[in-house]
Amino acid sequence: MPALSFDVPLTNVSCTLNDVCVAIGSSSIGTGPSSVAEFATPHGHWLHLTLPATSSILLTTVACSGSQCLIGGSSPGRDVLWLFNSHGSSLTSLTPPAEGIGVSSLTCNASLCALIDTGPGGVPRISQSLDGGTTWSASAPLHFAKSDAITTFSCGSASSCALGLMTPTHVFSLYVSNNGGSTWNLEPTPSTWTTLTSLTCQLRRCVALATTAHTSQLVRSATFARTWKIAKLAHIASSVACTTSARCVVVGQRASGQAWLSLVHGKSTTDVTLRYVPSPLLGVACGSKVCAAIGVTTLLSVPSNT
Repeated sequence: MPALSFDVPLTNVSCTLNDVCVAIGSSSIGTGPSSVAEFATPHGHWLHLTLPATSSILLTTVACSGSQCLIGGSSPGRDVLWLFNSHGSSLTSLTPPAEGIGVSSLTCNASLCALIDTGPGGVPRISQSLDGGTTWSASAPLHFAKSDAITTFSCGSASSCALGLMTPTHVFSLYVSNNGGSTWNLEPTPSTWTTLTSLTCQLRRCVALATTAHTSQLVRSATFARTWKIAKLAHIASSVACTTSARCVVVGQRASGQAWLSLVHGKSTTDVTLRYVPSPLLGVACGSKVCAAIGVTTLLSVPSNT
């Protein structure tokens, strides 16, 4: 669905296990931050999601679990955290961790949600919730990540989390925690990788998108980011999402700049013909049977077994 009437570009998308997807976007250009949110039914119909009447909201991240999604961002000097229930069409404000000044990353799975926000002194910190975002654990500071950009973040369980970082000089590193974020270890990655994005972990299994100087790669791990199986992709990928570790959807662009979407079944890939997508696809997310992809002003719903 080309969404040419959007005032701001779409940036993030996530889907619940019952195949309701939420896409968000924000812009800081103009008089102040402005944001937009859309959601799709399991049948692929996209609808506008009315945001709370709060000014100067910058939405940065969304993560869904069984039947609900958390949406995070910032308002001047504070965290913003909302709950979207897939059985309704409205947002509920949640209480984020104290003293946060902006949520940068969210991740959810069947057992927990975790967020990274910026705490006092500009230090990133991690918090976890076992009740869908209603209450949060005490925040653990990530001093090693200060001044770095977060490229990806996922927790496979309450104890196992992985965090990708990019320094201001464009040096990538991957950190892994086995105690819920209290301590982190630098995990070796192939020297050819320039970044890692779209990381999704369930227990010890992880799927992600690795980028090198010349290619995009679909990478899978059964050892929670210690070792990887690599599959080279034919075009420039921007995001990957999977219904299982063997069934994935990859989006991005061809060398010509045209939008590209491919279904991955094991080691085989099948490109999908896109009838009207005016710009490269930036993100993709999957529920149980339906995946959703976004461009700057485009929304797509794709059955994962097409």
